[in-house]
Amino acid sequence: MKNDLEGFRWMKYKNGKSYFAIVNLDIKKNGIKNEIVENYSGTGFSNQGIDVGAEGMGTWKKGLRNGLEFIVSKSSCFWTITINGLYGKPVTDTNPAIIGYTGILAFLEEAKVVIDEVDLEELERFVYHSWDNGNAEKIPNFEEKLFL
Repeated sequence: MKNDLEGFRWMKYKNGKSYFAIVNLDIKKNGIKNEIVENYSGTGFSNQGIDVGAEGMGTWKKGLRNGLEFIVSKSSCFWTITINGLYGKPVTDTNPAIIGYTGILAFLEEAKVVIDEVDLEELERFVYHSWDNGNAEKIPNFEEKLFL
């Protein structure tokens, strides 16, 4: 991303742990099918975090894709989502589940799609367990609420 602050930001501090990610998405209705286009343009590592580029960070990218695939499946419309940027702080604040959940929230806000508040709270509880038992390195399955 040109500026680390561009995009949708989710940040929480709960139970002594940090949760942080920024995603930059372009979301448009699509009359035919759901489509996710990866257009990562980040510059890589800095002393503050990682601005994800075209190469590397596969688990982060998969976490975001899983979150987006999950949430578009809940919509009655078809969408094209272009991922333009992803920024996080490895080891301490950001992992694949946090990134995927940030993508879910960004989609809900931008597309004006509404899901049940109880379902959203359940997703957030799932993400809060992403730092437990080695889950931070695992890929989230948001539908089943499992780390794989």
